[in-house]
Amino acid sequence: MENLPEYIEGIPTNTKASRERREIIKREYIRLIEHLQNSRNKKAVFNECLQAEVFIIMRESEKKASNSAAFNWQSTWAVKHLETIIREATPQKGEPIYTLPKATGKQKEFGYVNIATLYYECRSNDRDYMNFRIKLVLGIKSERRHVQYSVNKVEVT
Repeated sequence: MENLPEYIEGIPTNTKASRERREIIKREYIRLIEHLQNSRNKKAVFNECLQAEVFIIMRESEKKASNSAAFNWQSTWAVKHLETIIREATPQKGEPIYTLPKATGKQKEFGYVNIATLYYECRSNDRDYMNFRIKLVLGIKSERRHVQYSVNKVEVT
């Protein structure tokens, strides 16, 4: 496997750089929300597989990502590419798309009645370190509104 650069797309790869990655995540959510609002007049990305709009809500989406995606560079990379990941993520074969939310914690607090789990494969023939899988979790509200809840690396291939 080739050596990991110090920065990938401006993201520090050092395991101790979670504070810097947390700042990147916050900036990326603000940038994405502004982009969606300006280009589509709504803070949502359409997922082809679910045939549903997935909304980005700072107090739900960014809050969870800041706590979990900052721990490794791949998860922070996923936040930088969130629009593409939401649009192209698909279910994993043999795994249910929908599950019930956790009975306690943020999923309950945010009022999700269902959780959808999709995956996005990052692949590169040129850079071994760019081969990994991203897990995208969506919270579904009672009015069937899909909200991006978390996005993070689940495995390196």
